[in-house]
Amino acid sequence: MKTRREFLREFTVTLLLVPIAASACASASSGAGTAETCNGLDPTSTVALGHTHTVCVLQSDLANPPAAGVTYTTSSPDPMHMVTLTQAQLRSIQAGQTVTVTTSVANNHTHNFTIQSAA
Repeated sequence: MKTRREFLREFTVTLLLVPIAASACASASSGAGTAETCNGLDPTSTVALGHTHTVCVLQSDLANPPAAGVTYTTSSPDPMHMVTLTQAQLRSIQAGQTVTVTTSVANNHTHNFTIQSAA
């Protein structure tokens, strides 16, 4: 059973991440405006604690990788994680190479994503 402190900490983190996740979903949506559609690649993570996540790697970021790289928020279920890709990794994916990245730690666990374009 969780202590009150653990519950409040997780609840606070969730509240802080909701705007980030909403922003990520909005930017990852198609022109049709549906958050479930990814305009790019949407790989599924490895399983950890009985669940997986997806992440939307935007086609626009693959076509024109930002110098500073990009950070995406994974899909639900909670806890969501952050996935950071460098400019070099985005270029590799666009060239058809496979890139494996590890998410940020959330609720004492991480996931791995293997990302490859069909280029």
